Amino acid sequence: MKGIIIAGGAGTRLRPLTYTRPKPLIPVVNRPFLEYQVALLKRHGIDEIIFCTNYMADKIQGHFGDGSRFGVSMRYAIEEQPLGTAGAIRNAQSIAGRDTVVVLNGDVLTDFDIASIVRFHKDKSALVTLTLKEVPSPSPYGVIVTDDEGRVREFREPSEATKKMLAANPNVERTGVDYINAGIYVMEPEALDAIPTGRPVSVERETYPQFLAEGRPIYALVRDGYWLDIGRPEQYRDATRAVLRRDVRVDLPGEWHPAGYWAQDGAEIDPTAHIAPTVHIGANARVQPGASISGITVIGPNCRIGANATLTDCILEEGVFVGEGATLTGVILDNGVRVEPEAVVTVPAVFAAGSLLAKGTRVAGE
Repeated sequence: MKGIIIAGGAGTRLRPLTYTRPKPLIPVVNRPFLEYQVALLKRHGIDEIIFCTNYMADKIQGHFGDGSRFGVSMRYAIEEQPLGTAGAIRNAQSIAGRDTVVVLNGDVLTDFDIASIVRFHKDKSALVTLTLKEVPSPSPYGVIVTDDEGRVREFREPSEATKKMLAANPNVERTGVDYINAGIYVMEPEALDAIPTGRPVSVERETYPQFLAEGRPIYALVRDGYWLDIGRPEQYRDATRAVLRRDVRVDLPGEWHPAGYWAQDGAEIDPTAHIAPTVHIGANARVQPGASISGITVIGPNCRIGANATLTDCILEEGVFVGEGATLTGVILDNGVRVEPEAVVTVPAVFAAGSLLAKGTRVAGE
């Protein structure tokens, strides 16, 4: 059995963070996101992994190489042009061969029990098994309806009116539960054979509905556990929160510091700095005297936090400089951002790599 991770998207909704690297390599708590998925597959006995890549494919291959550093074997199915979810899977078939494959969408953070999904798939002699996640109803997502045995009977899309209603009022009263596609599939080689080549194909909109219309054995299984589609900055924050609060079962990089926070090798924190337990400090970062870092905050590797600076609920990526006395709340700072002394930003904002927040900057909420 082999794993396939679809990691070819351009991550447009996460710009500017994806201008300099593909979305799957954006760090979540100082660990490139794809490493969590690789670790999940390996934990469940899948150590041959194929990445389906397009956007900045060279960066993904440069990071993972042959996979030996991560205890797995990695190969790459590169798309010359985007092929959609099904097209990407089909493009990987020359590497996957005639093996059953477990497919993960490359923007899903989860700790689902992959082995139990595979067992269900084999027990049902399924062509494809989809993994489902329970969400409140009504839902803006496409809903999957199954019979009592788990066989898929319908793919039901919400109406445009429902989507608009939920977009305008996300706190609408919930009336039950829906089951949505969690982006984790088990597929037999015959399923891959049926996907057309040479053009973009959506597994959700074309391939699976076609299989259903043909009466082929498509099953689905609801799983408990953590699941999040990381597509927008607010979801990136949610993923960071889930990892730091241990809502999702993953291994954190670094070690728990006796003073009560997470830190990686080479981090230097002045003993007069106040660091909350929900803070993660990356390798070789420096935190100066009197700094206060609280809330769900990640300090990336090689960052410099000046004396008496105050950071709350922030994500700082690599090489960020925060000057003395600066105040930051709810910001995401891409690689190499420079915040000069006494600058104040207390509204949620994302700053692109290399940005400068000059001394005296004030971007404050009410």
